[in-house]
Order: sequence, then structure tokens, then C-alpha cells
Amino acid sequence: MNFDKIAIVLVDTQLPENIGLVARSMYNFGFNDLRLVNPKIEWPSEKALAVSVDAKSIIEKAKVYGTLRESLKGVNLSIGYTARQRDMSKQFSDNIAMVSEINENKYNENIAIIFGGESSGLTNEHLSLITRCATIDTHENFSSLNLSHAVNVFCYSLFAEVFRSEKPIDKISRSNGSQNDLMYFFDHLEKELELRGFFQPEEKMRKMKQNLRNIFHKADLSDREIATLRGVVTVLAEYSKTREI
Repeated sequence: MNFDKIAIVLVDTQLPENIGLVARSMYNFGFNDLRLVNPKIEWPSEKALAVSVDAKSIIEKAKVYGTLRESLKGVNLSIGYTARQRDMSKQFSDNIAMVSEINENKYNENIAIIFGGESSGLTNEHLSLITRCATIDTHENFSSLNLSHAVNVFCYSLFAEVFRSEKPIDKISRSNGSQNDLMYFFDHLEKELELRGFFQPEEKMRKMKQNLRNIFHKADLSDREIATLRGVVTVLAEYSKTREI
């Protein structure tokens, strides 16, 4: 996933602090293209720069546009985030489904993620210029998110989706062992330990076995690791019998 292909677009933003916090969220999760449409503040803004902390480069490189249409030049797919579904012919998705779709981005398109101003969000006119709409699920008591929080949810969600899908998995060494194999190992180990008087005093045998099992459960053993441990127990048991003879 190429995060350089994704622009965060803020429309009619009223508070410079929110722009600074948005820049921080973007910087946290690898985004760098910030676009401001008709900001309701004087720009550049010292407040936004101060709040952005280590994300000052994003603030300094932010592009300012007079209209949303201008900001979407060169964009292939535009997605507007809104707190409510509108009475209009527009495809809506929740945030989880949307970030999964963005992550697939098979055609390496330029994507704009658009957020409205603090007071009223995106208007129907704005949405008429946007390809798709998305919502962030919240508790029914209060669906309105702070602008910077909404951007942060999106940025983190996409970052986590990309990390989850691209994280390599060693299927040989990390595939979980079957419960049956693990139970057979426990039986084998406990039988040999019992024969050699490990479980002393006898009244604590049950608890000691439980503790041993929990140790191996925490190890999240693979099939191969369980087989190796059973081999170790077998060899030690055979060695002990040879010594006894």
C-alpha cells in the first residue's frame, strides 16, 4: 500500500488546533499529503504549527484550495466521511469496509479522503462531487466525532489493515499444534514424571499438573514443537530405564 497516493482533505475547517492535530495523526501513521479547502482561519497558522509538534513538515507543505473541486484535480477516487447517511443516491460504507477496499487499491489510484468542517460537516453540494461516502460507527447516544478524532480513526484503521494484511506469517513454525497432540504430550509427560516421583506431595499432584499444562499452553506450541518435546521425554525416559538396568 502506497500511502503517498492518499490525500487527507479538510473542508471549511474552523480551528487551527484541529489542523495541527490532524497533521499529527497523519504523521503517526505514514500519511503526508494534507489539503485544505476554504479554511475559515488565517493561513499559514502558528497555532496549527505549534500543535502539530513533530508533524510540522506536513503543515508547511499543506496545499490550500478555494473549492473542493479544485482540490480533487488528479484524484481517481474520492471518499467523504460523514456522520450521517443523506437522502441522496450515494453509496455508503462503514469505515472498516472502506479501509479494506482502499487497501486493495489494485489500480494504484490517487485517493482523496475528505472531512467536513467542525460545525456542519460536508454539505450535500460537497457530497455531489465525491465518489463514495463512509461513516465511522459510534454509540447511538452521540454520533458526532471531533474532526481530528475522525481523521485519526481513519488513519489508524487503514494503517492497521495494511499491517495486518502485509505481515508475514511463518506457517511452518507458527501454525498452532492440534489440541489432541497437546493432550497426548501432557499424558506422556505426566506419566513419566509420576513414575519418577515428581508430583510430591501427592495431594498437590492435580494442581502441579495444571501448572505444567499452563506453561506449555502459554508457549503456543506448533505441531513440530510438540513432536520435538515428546521426543525429548521419550529419550529421557529410555535413558532413565537404561541406567536403572
